[in-house]
This record gives sequence, C-alpha cells and structure tokens, in this order.
Amino acid sequence: MPDEDAALARAALLIAAIRAEGQVTAPRDSAATWQAAEAAARAGRALLELRVAGATQPTLRLGWPAGNAPSEEHLGAEVPASLSRVVTLVWALCLKAAWPDPSLPLYPGQPFTAARVEAACTRLGAHRETVSAALERVLPEHGLIAASGRLLYLGPAAAALPGPVVAMLRRGHHRLPDVPASPQPEPVPDVRVPPPLDLTEPEHPADLRGDQIARSIVTALEAARRPLTPRCVAALADPETRMRVEQMLAGLGRCLVRTSNGMWTTGYPDPVAEALASAGIGTLTRTERAVLALVLVHTVALPRAQGRHAHPEWNITRHTVTVNELARNRSLTQTAIRQALRSLRSAGMVDTEGPGNYIPGPALQRLSPARVAALWEDLILAGRPGGHLARAIAERRAASQTTTSPQKAV
Repeated sequence: MPDEDAALARAALLIAAIRAEGQVTAPRDSAATWQAAEAAARAGRALLELRVAGATQPTLRLGWPAGNAPSEEHLGAEVPASLSRVVTLVWALCLKAAWPDPSLPLYPGQPFTAARVEAACTRLGAHRETVSAALERVLPEHGLIAASGRLLYLGPAAAALPGPVVAMLRRGHHRLPDVPASPQPEPVPDVRVPPPLDLTEPEHPADLRGDQIARSIVTALEAARRPLTPRCVAALADPETRMRVEQMLAGLGRCLVRTSNGMWTTGYPDPVAEALASAGIGTLTRTERAVLALVLVHTVALPRAQGRHAHPEWNITRHTVTVNELARNRSLTQTAIRQALRSLRSAGMVDTEGPGNYIPGPALQRLSPARVAALWEDLILAGRPGGHLARAIAERRAASQTTTSPQKAV
C-alpha cells in the first residue's frame, strides 16, 4: 500500500518538524494533521492545535497527555533551564501577569503589557536592555510568550507544558514575583486566544499492557536530556518491547539509538534529518555552527590529534574550552559567542563542566553514525579546507549531493 506508506511518512516528517522547530504552522491538508495526531497518540504524545496571538494560521505543537507526562527526573528537557537569570525572572513575571489566579488553567491566561513587566523588573534591579531583549526576542523564540499589537500573551510552549510542570508552578505560584498594576488603562485585546485543542484521541481502555510499557519508554527517552542507562529502560532488553518502541518512534519521525557505551537515546533517522536540513528546519545559524565547530576542535579534535583523547563519544572528554579561548577567533565577538553558546546549550549541543567551561553536549549522542562521520568531515573541511582529504570529501559530497548540516534539535 504505497499511498498509505507515503501518508505515514508525511505524518512522521510533520511530527519531526514540530519537534525540531518547537511548533509549525498547521498544514492546509487536514488529513496529514489527523494522521500525525494518530501517530502521536500511539507513541504517548499529544498533538495540540493552538491559535497563537498575532498568527493568522493555527499552530501545531507536541504536548503530553495527562497519563503519559514525563516523570520529574526527566523534566529538565521540557523546562527552558538554559535561560539566563534575568530572562528567567522576566518569564516568571510574564507568567504571573498572565496567570494571576492559580486555580484557573494556565493557558491561555490573560493579556498583559510589556510596560508592566519592565516596571517590575526595574524595581527588582534588572538591566533594562536585557529585559527588553528577553521580551522582544528570547522568550518569543522559546515560544513562551507571543505578541499581538501592544499586548503580550502566553505562547504555545506554555500551552504544551507537561501536567507535572504546571502542577509545580501552581504549587509555587505564591513565590512568583508580583507585577504592579498599570497606572494607565490597559489596551483592549484585539484577539481572543482560545484554549488549545488536543487533536489526539484518549487512550483506549483495552490497550495492551505491552503498548503502555513501550509508551513509557518512549516518554523517558524523548524527555531525558541525556542517554539513559540500560537499567533505566530495562524493558528494552525484550525484543518484542524494543520492536514496539521502534515502531512508535518511527511514527514520530524518530529512531532508537544505542550509544557506544551501551546507553539508550533517540534521534532522527538519516532520511528525516536530511529532509529537515534541506528545508532549513531545526538547523543551526552560521554563528552557532562556527561556535560549535570551535568547541569540538578545542575539546575533541585537537586533543585527539595530540593523542590525548581516544574515546569515541563526543561529550566524554576531560578537555574543556572557555569563552576567552573561543574568542581568539577574531571573526567572532564575545557577545556573539555567548549568545550562540546559550542557544547551543539549550539544544543540548554543548554542555558545561564547571562554571564557564564548555564541552560537547549530550545531544551529539543522538546522532547516527553517518551524521557523526559527516560532522568529523565538517571539522576537516573547516580545519584544512585546502588539504588533500578535504578536497576528496568536497568532491564526494558534490557528487552525491548530500546535505550534512548539523541540526539544533536532535
């Protein structure tokens, strides 16, 4: 049934794009959306349709059903922990302004003005330029807030927060900083943001126990920031369970990955990764790619060339690099490097080993062997573009016309 297989492949690619970008505009083909919703439900995910403030088309985002949300030890991947302190403060104030009553649903909340948040931040001693950058760029990029006219609203990422996260926010609501009332009348909202629409059907009561176990494994692997030990996902030792997990992941445009040290994680299959990269979905900016390459050169490539690093895993290294060392590349300013490092750390592409010491991140362990080989080739091309090996790589790539752009969301 080639037509059915093609429909499933389109649905898987749509879900993969949502995961890579955070959210995407709903396609005009509603059949593809419903097919994706069914695949998401089979794997224990929810597909949410949101009407975001300022957007003309509905937005799709992945969420977690009430009975399948990640456990607390895995929530680090869902919370934007990489936000700086000031940006986290701004987000807390936005949350309090939009959600003054914790007994009500968090989303969609109520509209608020940037002036109220800026006034509260100034009172708390935050730098005004950093606050403005958070409201205008950082928080909207994370999908945590959205703007329409002069008003701000909670964004699609807030709508998709797992139930345990919302419960924690509700319990700690009294600790959120207060936002003063505006001395002037608030603008009248020009849009009405409806609650999110869950397109996935509730779990069937007669569902097989094996499917429930497989869904819990998919949830753990997809939510965990780092690969899990075999002990954490012991059921993967059973071939039937592993097959079910692989089938569920395939419906999400994902695959099961076994790391070189025997741990488990998930990643994109090479065809999906290439399709996303070709469409510019989830890819790194030019500056982010340059900074990632510098981190890999300093922490892995140079130590390996000097015989000081022999482990096959990218992020298992004793060698770190600082911003000052990265800034020796005069074509990048420290400000640009720091911004790129924040973005790369949010994506798991880099990590820290002590304050200010950067190493490759756990997301690199989600790459397939072919993508890892391509990344090594990228380092060769960057390090010695005129060398014989670099020319051979360039000629082979030109002949095969393959895309090897590293992806931000893996």
